[in-house]
Amino acid sequence: MAEDQIDKSKMRLGDVLLHKSFVTPQQLQQAFKQQKETGLRLGEQLIALGIVTEENILECLCWQQDLSMKSMAGVEISPSAYIALPEDYILSNNVLPIDLIGHTLVVVHSDPLNLNFIADEVSHRTGKRVEIHATTEDSIKSAIEAYKERMKEFLPLLDALQAEPVDKANPLHDTVHDVEEATTPIIAFTNIILRTGIKRKATDIYIEPKDDTLKVRYRIDGIVQDAFKFPAEFDKHKEKVVARLKTMANLDISEKRLPQDGRFKGKLKDKMIDCRVSVLPTIDGEKVVLRVLFKDRLDVSLKNAGLSNYSMRLLTTLLNKPHGLMLVTGPTGSGKTTSLYASLAYMYNPTKSVVTVEDPVEYEIPYYSQAQVNSEVGLTFASLLRSILRQAPDIILVGEIRDSETAKIACEAAMTGHYVMSTLHSNDSASSIMRLTEIGVDKFLVSSVLIGSIAQRLVRRLCVKCRIPVALDPELQDFANRYKLKTQSVYEGKGCSYCLGSGYIGRLGIHEILQNSIDIQEIITQGGTPLELVAAARQSGYISLKEDALLKVIQGFTDMKQVRKVTG
Repeated sequence: MAEDQIDKSKMRLGDVLLHKSFVTPQQLQQAFKQQKETGLRLGEQLIALGIVTEENILECLCWQQDLSMKSMAGVEISPSAYIALPEDYILSNNVLPIDLIGHTLVVVHSDPLNLNFIADEVSHRTGKRVEIHATTEDSIKSAIEAYKERMKEFLPLLDALQAEPVDKANPLHDTVHDVEEATTPIIAFTNIILRTGIKRKATDIYIEPKDDTLKVRYRIDGIVQDAFKFPAEFDKHKEKVVARLKTMANLDISEKRLPQDGRFKGKLKDKMIDCRVSVLPTIDGEKVVLRVLFKDRLDVSLKNAGLSNYSMRLLTTLLNKPHGLMLVTGPTGSGKTTSLYASLAYMYNPTKSVVTVEDPVEYEIPYYSQAQVNSEVGLTFASLLRSILRQAPDIILVGEIRDSETAKIACEAAMTGHYVMSTLHSNDSASSIMRLTEIGVDKFLVSSVLIGSIAQRLVRRLCVKCRIPVALDPELQDFANRYKLKTQSVYEGKGCSYCLGSGYIGRLGIHEILQNSIDIQEIITQGGTPLELVAAARQSGYISLKEDALLKVIQGFTDMKQVRKVTG
């Protein structure tokens, strides 16, 4: 029978559970039998037996009543919403305001049969339009606890900020800013934003003025997540936060019309960080984005780069070459810099001279000589590279090849006995090789100096605490059959408190490595295509990005959602 022909109103809970395939007839009979002894309601009995979850019961009731159900995994409660209702009303009625969008208050409640009544009552109390969803009682309790924990440092400061003048947000410039110390409420407020981002291992912190408030978001494991959205009463203080950050980065606080870039050093207990600051004027005010670089967290080990055994063997072979050009390609945020540093760490030898040219220097390594590009005074990649060659280095890292001049100097350096490593923007390892010839490097020179080209991406790593087995989809099954890989199932993340409901913890790399060979050299000199390069590379065991990603799915490290998101 089609679902639209079912009279849901006449179905009992057991019927709905059977219809939704949450229980079998045998399990239902088992629950009925136990009910006679325990006196529990059917849903409670099924939960007690571990047959269904509270979420399953709620989903069935919402389906039967045509109600909206909302998962609270990853939901951040807005302070503007939370303070719209008295806290004693929230706690006693299991009703939770989670967001305020214009004049609409978004609310969740644990009783799906009572949603309409609660919506009317909340609307009467607040004078706002109410959008209501059902969720579990435990989810509401957990969300409230998480909100209070997240906001406990902020809330005492809101009153103190009311009396603080703007100029107090601009103390004298410090060399290193301790994000644990605070002399004024606005400094304390800003420090909490920074400190929370550092503790949550955010790589970027977004501070965005929105309408009449301030929104803070963190990029964690490559995903931007909402962190704080402050009440409307905070509107008059948001410029103070921006002023404080501009002061820390030694920027002009009076300039609000033009973009500005700066940086500052910070300290959290024993952790040192380097923050790059970008300020952009928007129609709602100045947006600030901070790139957080952890000086003591740089993982420079190839063992932790996510390389397969085959890729590890091939890469170390290339790194042991005496001289030549090694390319690493990938989009922004794909881990190219980390891979370069990890490669340098593998190659480290106190008898060799290592020099890097970067823009900017993201991580300070004590045993390398590091030079930073400064185009304002004429220090470009090309000019610095020319000067470095006069200092007789053994290994040179060029942060990025951006133009023909830099590319030619890098290739000539590799030709004259130096080991040169650099990054290039292209879609894959084969295209990066052709990219060199496109920007003006002679084909013969490229074919002669090239050692290999690495393309990489980052995928999210499954949370080992909540991953569950799932069946292989057809694409993965075909891949496993083609390479005769034995596997019965793979995994996906269910979501738990450990991973904040996401199903993922951290990221790992996927790679493809194209090694130069006689056949590859000939294709380059003849002006061949990337497809011809890949076809030749396959003769020696080349594995593509997509194939490496599928291998990691089979190994249980990631899932097909990530593969399709990253590789298409």
